[in-house]
Amino acid sequence: MHRREQGIRPRTIALIVLGFLFAFVAIAWGAELLLTSPEDIGPLLVTRDGEVLAEFSMDELHELPMHSYSQFGKSGEGPAVLDVLNEAGVTDFERLTVRGPGVRDDGLLVLERDQLTGDVVLDFANRGTVKIAGPDIAWADRVRDITELEVE
Repeated sequence: MHRREQGIRPRTIALIVLGFLFAFVAIAWGAELLLTSPEDIGPLLVTRDGEVLAEFSMDELHELPMHSYSQFGKSGEGPAVLDVLNEAGVTDFERLTVRGPGVRDDGLLVLERDQLTGDVVLDFANRGTVKIAGPDIAWADRVRDITELEVE
């Protein structure tokens, strides 16, 4: 008769680890919701050299022409970044810096003028904020809960 050794089985260890991972993800999502809300974000600012050129509420952004996009198996819709800049009176620029609070991402993305096509949009998030999206913007480079578009 063989005796089984006492101890924790690998399957039990795996289940414990998965439980901790799920708990960590749930806590991170909860913290994200507690740390930022659409009210914390405020209007979207378009700036140049520290000067505010325009402010857009989410309602005002919804009034601009909508563009659809598909990326990473998901689709979304929002105003083209170029339309937002044009509405702010910006027609000439070399670089765009997209800023956000950096809670769920780096909070910073720099795009050269030639990277901005009509396919780069401010996608309306379910949270009531906007994120930048487009076919050539990598998932890891996205900025969510955008607060500022700075042109140079």
